[in-house]
Amino acid sequence: MAEERKLTMEVGNDGVAFITISNPPLNVLATPLIAELKKKFEEARRRNDVKAIVLTGGGGKFSGGLDIGIFEEVHKTGDLSLLPDESIDLVVNTVEDSKKPVVAAIEGLAFGGGFELAMACHARVAAPRAQLCLPELKLGIIPGFGGTQRLPRLVGLSKAIEMLLLSKTISSDEGKKLGLIDSIVSSEELLKESQLWALSIAEGSKPWIRSLYRTDKLGSLYEAREILKVARQQVMKTSPNMPQHQACLNVIVEGIVHGGYAGIQKETKVSRDLLLSDTCKGLVHVFFAQRAISKVPNVTDIRLKSRSVKKVAIIGAGLMGSGIATALILSNIYVILKEINPEYLHKGIKAVEANVLGLVNKHKLAQEKAEKALLLLKGVLDYTDFKDVDMVIEAVAENIHLKQAIFSEIEKVCPSHCILASNTSTINLHVIGERTSSQDRIVGAHFFSPAHVMPLLEIVRTEKTSPQVIIDLMTVGKIIKKVPVVVRNCTGFAVNRTFFPYKQGAHMLVSLGVDLFRIDSVIRSFGFPVGPFQLQDLTGYGSSIAVSKEFAAAFPDRTFKSSLFELLVKSGRNGKNNGRGYYIYEKGSPPKPDQSILPLIEEFQRLANVMPGRKPISVTDHDIVGMILFPVVNEACRVLDEGIVVRASDLDVASVLGMSFPSYRGGIVYWADIVGAKHIYSSLKKWSEAYGNFFKPSRYLEERATKDMLLSAPASSWPPASRASL
Repeated sequence: MAEERKLTMEVGNDGVAFITISNPPLNVLATPLIAELKKKFEEARRRNDVKAIVLTGGGGKFSGGLDIGIFEEVHKTGDLSLLPDESIDLVVNTVEDSKKPVVAAIEGLAFGGGFELAMACHARVAAPRAQLCLPELKLGIIPGFGGTQRLPRLVGLSKAIEMLLLSKTISSDEGKKLGLIDSIVSSEELLKESQLWALSIAEGSKPWIRSLYRTDKLGSLYEAREILKVARQQVMKTSPNMPQHQACLNVIVEGIVHGGYAGIQKETKVSRDLLLSDTCKGLVHVFFAQRAISKVPNVTDIRLKSRSVKKVAIIGAGLMGSGIATALILSNIYVILKEINPEYLHKGIKAVEANVLGLVNKHKLAQEKAEKALLLLKGVLDYTDFKDVDMVIEAVAENIHLKQAIFSEIEKVCPSHCILASNTSTINLHVIGERTSSQDRIVGAHFFSPAHVMPLLEIVRTEKTSPQVIIDLMTVGKIIKKVPVVVRNCTGFAVNRTFFPYKQGAHMLVSLGVDLFRIDSVIRSFGFPVGPFQLQDLTGYGSSIAVSKEFAAAFPDRTFKSSLFELLVKSGRNGKNNGRGYYIYEKGSPPKPDQSILPLIEEFQRLANVMPGRKPISVTDHDIVGMILFPVVNEACRVLDEGIVVRASDLDVASVLGMSFPSYRGGIVYWADIVGAKHIYSSLKKWSEAYGNFFKPSRYLEERATKDMLLSAPASSWPPASRASL
């Protein structure tokens, strides 16, 4: 790839210099390319035969922005000098203040630093449907090439704030309406139109606009302050733990009050400061971990080609089955949805229709596409249509005998190439498939609820699952816009196995006298979207009871047996399903803590009988976080020790995408390494002595703490590593 990384300049007879960025596949701005770009602009400035400049990208893409690998290097070394410092020298002095007009010819995409370069040009010509975005806040920083200053001046303050804070992508067509794009032409005409536009500016027939110095779209100072005030309030609600959002608004204010150049100077400093923040380190870690997750030894490295999966049968049209069906038909995969009776089938099909139409109502899907997707769904009551399916996904209740019976049946009626998948969240695949002879075709396809929304797909392989089946399912996952993580088979697999102590830790704390609503509040403050008790309300108690039994049978030595679910069900509560759980759910209103549940809690505490001296324990918020999440880390250690995941970072991605662990904390293992194995081990040891084996440290954790090793380090990693330098 190194030989393909280049930057060329060609000068035509009309005096237009075409500077082309070429660094496949996305034309990212690596440090050498930025230096070369500056040289090319200087050369164009000096040459008497150059009247104007067109900046473009090769291979149908403008530029994907700064090479994010630089961030990783800065995090490893702490050396900010590795980061190109060109916001003023290149983008302002060389491009924007050029004595010769510069036009950006945009095709495909212009992201991050690439988009910022385009905004510094004196005009922008784009192909239809080109994608424009400043995604920096997703990585814990703010734009560093002037994006916080030029975007508000080009599209207006409100739209710029929306695009910046949400890392929102817009099309070139929308950009044209906003005034960001000056002209849209076909890809074939793009360079010609850009060339003519650049000459027109040079000749004075089109305006020469330096966006940094525009103020016409900023409005009055009073209007700007009101817009920013609303934005700050929104950020405090939606992103209270992420400093880059408020920092971005502060930098915008600087530019409005003191001028664009002053804003650029502050943006440069703040962007570099944020790059060394824990938030940025965590988000960048997740970014690269998500890319590493697709590399599976002895699967993706043996030159297998995925087979086409055009027709999928789903058994069970409940919440999970209808969600999986929705995800598949939205990606143009034909679905056979099977149920045991007409009533259940009708309800399942209506659920799929509601899912699809919900996307239409939210303007996330065109009506025409919705109608086409629903034509790909067929409901059935028997196996007749299974004769030519490429994959079956079983999505019935967590009942071992029912699943075993289904797998015996589908093995007989499906073609020999058909993948036999289960959406079980907990049950060992060996148990599910023990009555079949097609062990090489059996695989776990564990979706997370709601299946058409949640991005993770946990692919579970047994010792006998063929690599071809795994690669096929990984491909399907990518087609339906999921992030597939391949894990080994065990009770609960990787994600639910790791997080089974999460709910149990919350129940343990309540049994010790800690207020459940305080627990939820503390965990939300940590960064989870909801606390463990509200999560139980949302997922329903029936599945929680079934799953708890599986874990109690598999790991009896460290399971906290709670009677709380049974007490809730007996009292007629079923969470959000019937409007009453730990919280009261009323249409149109946010959930409200139900204080009438307190007698049930007292009964639970009496039955548990673990409260020391029958008095509630005194804990800090910090203790609550530890007593709920350190047991999760402890189980993650066992998952790593048993080789359930390929690499520790896979578990980080899975925890973020599957369990909504806060992404800015880098995932469960990354966060644990920040906290430190020694602290987690000593805390769990203390709590195990006081409250029992639920908190007992694992062998893996004890070993890492004793040897001062990172939990994420491979077993062979030695001497001890430390994150102190990060």
